[in-house]
Amino acid sequence: MVKFSFLALAGAIATATAAKHNTSIKLGKRQLRRGDASTEALLKKARPYKKANAGRKLEGQQDAVELDGSYSVKFSQCVDVRTKNEDLFSDELIAYAQSGSVVSSKSFVLFHVCQGDNCYYESDDDLYIVDLGTYLANVATYHADKRQNFCEACERFQDTCVVEEEEVEEEEAVEGEEAAEEDGAEGEAEEGEDEPEEEGEEEREGEEAEGQEEDEPDRKLKTASRRAANYIDCDQCFAYDCYADDEADGDVDDGAQQQQNMEELERQVSEWIANLGECQESGSQDANGNSLYIGVMCDSYGDGVELAVFLDEECSMYTSEYSFNSVYNPDYDANEINYVTYAENYIKIAFEETMSCLEVEYDDPNEEQDENAAEEEEERYEMNEYCEGLLNDEAMDFNNCEAENGNEEEEEAQDDQYAWYTFDIEDADDIGEVCQVVYQMQGEYYHAYDESSSGTWYSRNSNGQIITVSAQNNQGNKSPGLSGGAIAGIVVLIVGVIGAAGFVLTKKNKAATT
Repeated sequence: MVKFSFLALAGAIATATAAKHNTSIKLGKRQLRRGDASTEALLKKARPYKKANAGRKLEGQQDAVELDGSYSVKFSQCVDVRTKNEDLFSDELIAYAQSGSVVSSKSFVLFHVCQGDNCYYESDDDLYIVDLGTYLANVATYHADKRQNFCEACERFQDTCVVEEEEVEEEEAVEGEEAAEEDGAEGEAEEGEDEPEEEGEEEREGEEAEGQEEDEPDRKLKTASRRAANYIDCDQCFAYDCYADDEADGDVDDGAQQQQNMEELERQVSEWIANLGECQESGSQDANGNSLYIGVMCDSYGDGVELAVFLDEECSMYTSEYSFNSVYNPDYDANEINYVTYAENYIKIAFEETMSCLEVEYDDPNEEQDENAAEEEEERYEMNEYCEGLLNDEAMDFNNCEAENGNEEEEEAQDDQYAWYTFDIEDADDIGEVCQVVYQMQGEYYHAYDESSSGTWYSRNSNGQIITVSAQNNQGNKSPGLSGGAIAGIVVLIVGVIGAAGFVLTKKNKAATT
């Protein structure tokens, strides 16, 4: 196993952090980088935040179903629509377009919005549609931010979860004194005057029964209060290494720096995922010196997502002439971090697991719970920012998308000279028109990605189903995503190893082709 120095990672992140000082924008719980494409895109789509008890109505909903934090989101299907693009008819691209190795398309996601934690009762009646970039920027970052968001809550209740040794010793001493006092009181009672046995027993039984009757309502009330309250899980706080700064060999400064580096890396990974949904420069060029771009699109079967290569800055022209691994350059823009290593599981999980829309709020175990306040809190079901971002104006009720005229005009407008060229829609930025086109497909969906040429990062079982991240982790006894310790242990030098391996592999492939 190759060992890496944590100082390299710390230095790289510290340098990047210093350069970006005071350039972040706080959106909910996420720190977004000012000026980034993903930040601008999210802010452009942002709307004033609404409390969950006001509900949320999606575009195209005839029955005006109000959505709140009691709902969850689950991926259903990924769909591509072919778009009209005159750039395909250029002398440089027309041959590739005719052969199908360059395609103009845009990916969209059909997802369920259902009540409950696992969408067990999902149906076609609760389907919604949104563009893949918006889905990725919210659902994948939800999973990428999960540890950090939970750790923020853990920090608020650190006094409850982290008990100093001195406090433990004091509590044990107090308990010992109380136990000794009780033993002494019992001994004095035994030495007291004897009373009639039957009468004494009857009095004690009566007092105990009376005490039980008096305590019963209070006991029930406290039990109900405990059930309504939602306390932080301290065990999970330690599993996520949320208190790593208190455990770093007793050196608080080193521990705090390690925790800060982990949080900074997680923030950068979350940003990278959001940027990927908007399209990024790869840092590589084609044979003619044109820049190549990287982004996401539906996989060949529509049951997942792939990282792909595009010819334009909007990632609308997919090319199967290149694979993502052959053009991705981790050193581009001096990132020095292979974000794919960190982001892969978060992206995959977004298409495998259910995302809760509930904005979780934890109760302070040191404060007495008010029964009425707890009931009001349960009824609110405030929606979190990730579902707010997903279910914004970009999402639409799929069952209200049936078009009257379809896309007949586009089909009639095609020139006979380019009869080989077909497209589904002219403007893929209008979610209403896209919804109509996809609805008319009646489940016969199109997928542009060419797995045989561009490769895949999925493994499938004998039935052709994707082997999920959780299934792979169970086989390898790993936890989903990256734990705090794992993130702290992986460093920048891994980029050089992966880059070198990729270079050797590319040379071997070229030699074999020759």
